[in-house]
Amino acid sequence: MDEVEGERLARSKGEGRQASGGNGEEDRGWMAPGEGWVKLNVDAGVKEGVGVGIGGVCRDSSGKVLWGMAARRLEVWEAHVAEAVAVLEGLQEAAKAGHTTVIVESDCSQVIDGLKLRKKGRSVFTLVVDDILRLCNSFSSVVFSHVSRKNNEVAHALAHMLPVVSGRSVWYEMLPDVAQRYISLE
Repeated sequence: MDEVEGERLARSKGEGRQASGGNGEEDRGWMAPGEGWVKLNVDAGVKEGVGVGIGGVCRDSSGKVLWGMAARRLEVWEAHVAEAVAVLEGLQEAAKAGHTTVIVESDCSQVIDGLKLRKKGRSVFTLVVDDILRLCNSFSSVVFSHVSRKNNEVAHALAHMLPVVSGRSVWYEMLPDVAQRYISLE
């Protein structure tokens, strides 16, 4: 991997991609990545007595859904650990799909900050961050960006499909209705 960038890449009017500061918090709606990039939005939801739901959706520079995933994990984690696992599982799926330049968006600032700072330690959270950073070596470039929940609604819907989803499901090109309707609203 060439680099793990800490800034959000935004698509500018016909000029490809451009590095941009900020945390992506404005409620601009979901924005397509630059040409040659895919954008992976991930989210997690912790539901007491049910487990953890993980969701992710990957789209190309035209906004076309390439794939989506949802998983149910029985482990009981703190929310930020679940969100970090969502990033890890999303990137694992992106690697399987052969993507090389990926923008990862999450609405969990603790995870994005931990990745940008390359947080080290022995907690479950920092071990997952370490796994994510190690996995980044299989990509040409990975960008981590914090976005508002409004800009992460499709992944949020997939993560909150519990208990409907059991185990792990991956959909190609078309998502379940619960998530598809959010794409239609963008």
